[in-house]
Amino acid sequence: MIRPLHRGAASAALLLSLCSPALAAWPDDKPIELVVGFAAGGETDILARVLAPYLQKHLSPKANIIVVNKPGASGAIANTYVQRAAKDGYTVAMVNTPPMNFMPLVQATPYDPDQFALIGRVVSDPTLLVARDDSPHASLKDLVAAVKSGKTTATIGQNGLGSNGGVALNLLIQESGAALTEVPFTGTGQSKIALIGGHVDMIFASHTAVPKPESESVKLRILAQFMDKRAPMLPNVPTAKEEGFDVVVPSDRGLAIHKDVQADIRGKLQAALEASLKDPEFLKAANAFADILAYKSGTEWQEDIEAAKAPLEQLAASLKQRGAAR
Repeated sequence: MIRPLHRGAASAALLLSLCSPALAAWPDDKPIELVVGFAAGGETDILARVLAPYLQKHLSPKANIIVVNKPGASGAIANTYVQRAAKDGYTVAMVNTPPMNFMPLVQATPYDPDQFALIGRVVSDPTLLVARDDSPHASLKDLVAAVKSGKTTATIGQNGLGSNGGVALNLLIQESGAALTEVPFTGTGQSKIALIGGHVDMIFASHTAVPKPESESVKLRILAQFMDKRAPMLPNVPTAKEEGFDVVVPSDRGLAIHKDVQADIRGKLQAALEASLKDPEFLKAANAFADILAYKSGTEWQEDIEAAKAPLEQLAASLKQRGAAR
């Protein structure tokens, strides 16, 4: 009677191994979805599509990565899709901060940022305050002083509450006490048109949206960058901190996956990402992003996010109080 039991156990073990081929075969047996929370053709989508072939290359000769767009709700739709997918390593998110970690602070979201394991940061895009070159304000400090004195008002465009510009503007209002007027837009293309046309006084934009402000159809000027220190490509633009306002809001993009995905799969993804960002062919293909490529491991990136958490929580509390008072 003992032998049949042993044969049965062996058969059960064989059956289990046959029923779970994906884990053993990862990443070769089916496509990996790289999910982007913004529309095709945008900056995040273009970055994902440039990166995908090199992730494939450095993962496995048989790996196949496809970019899937799930736009809407400042990335919440895509983030939710990834978190609800099977935890088998075949669904990876291209996440954007601050939206990923700020939106759950101000409203209920169907995803939880704490359920993500960050794979690595790919880019860190400076957040800029941009004006027309004929603006009467020479600096951020001058702008704040003029508005607080009551001598002028200032309308400032931004791309939504959870965007890097929306967060930076609201933190600036909170930090400075200046009654700056928000004008929301759905994209930087719209806000740039409004600025050039004189419909708003300034806009918040990422560096990739205005890489050459002096070459726009109407010459533009950067008043300040909202980074911890001056970005290498903007050595002559002061930071908000230098102007006296402790507001640091970079626009970071990178990869994340559900934290329940096996650690060895997460490690292979991080190794492939790191190798991709050192690959000469990728660096050539990603030339448009050359100024903002800024790899950090998932652990290092998470540390940055944790360090920036307190001011975001304070801002969220302030916004909720402001909303309740209306």
